[in-house]
Amino acid sequence: MNEKTREFFHDMLETHKGLWGKFFGHFLVILITLSIGIFICENLVVFRPWREELAIADKIILGIFAVEYVIRLLISRKKLKFIFSFLGIIDFLVILPLFAHVSQGLVFLRGFRVFRILQLLRTIRYSNLMLMFLRSFRHYRDEIQIFVITFFLVVIVGSLAMFSIEGQLNPGFATVPDAMWWTIVTITTVGYGDTVPITVAGKILATIIMFIGLAAIAIMTAVLTKVFIDHFFGKRLHHCERCHYPHHDHDAKFCKNCGNQLDTEKLAQAEFSHPHS
Repeated sequence: MNEKTREFFHDMLETHKGLWGKFFGHFLVILITLSIGIFICENLVVFRPWREELAIADKIILGIFAVEYVIRLLISRKKLKFIFSFLGIIDFLVILPLFAHVSQGLVFLRGFRVFRILQLLRTIRYSNLMLMFLRSFRHYRDEIQIFVITFFLVVIVGSLAMFSIEGQLNPGFATVPDAMWWTIVTITTVGYGDTVPITVAGKILATIIMFIGLAAIAIMTAVLTKVFIDHFFGKRLHHCERCHYPHHDHDAKFCKNCGNQLDTEKLAQAEFSHPHS
């Protein structure tokens, strides 16, 4: 494959900056929506008379996804990295049910149809706004690590402690996974009520877990709020053409350092300026 052809398909399937790229990106989002719609309709009684038509449409859509997957693999410069990437694995799992129609011996592959719902994640690839927003999280690695470590510590320690206290007396805590399920439900404040502690020590421990869980969820809520505000309403990393001052408000029209008029279009497209970057 020559370089010109590679660049054409790269724009059409990856960057989506050109006319064909934008068209094909929107086209694939429509196909993903139709594919999930077919998956839902196939399980509804009202659509049983059209089951064959839905199956044909399903095969056509999966065929298009398979062709797209092969082309993206061919134009990839690092094929192994593409195959084992998160979205690459999702793409492969999505098209696996297509091979169930080729041979009855591969009918078990239809079980992979459940991965159809993961196609929604593929739409991230076709949304520059979503990609930019997700990249914003890299500035908050420390805060996210604090949340993850706190959450898992509470889950593990709380589960083991509840199992030790309630396991012999309460069937709801008969195993560590049961205790872990209760701990996660409690921390997230869902509170199904399917399992509750019955001992005094268990209730005291549950109270402690509740308060620690609220603190952990509050940390994550604060991080998400900060990321959202910074990305959409915070300062942008855009250098003034006159004084090269880099930090400007998202809606600024003039440089706060020298008063020079800013390029508002470039400013709107610039990434937000993190105070620690």
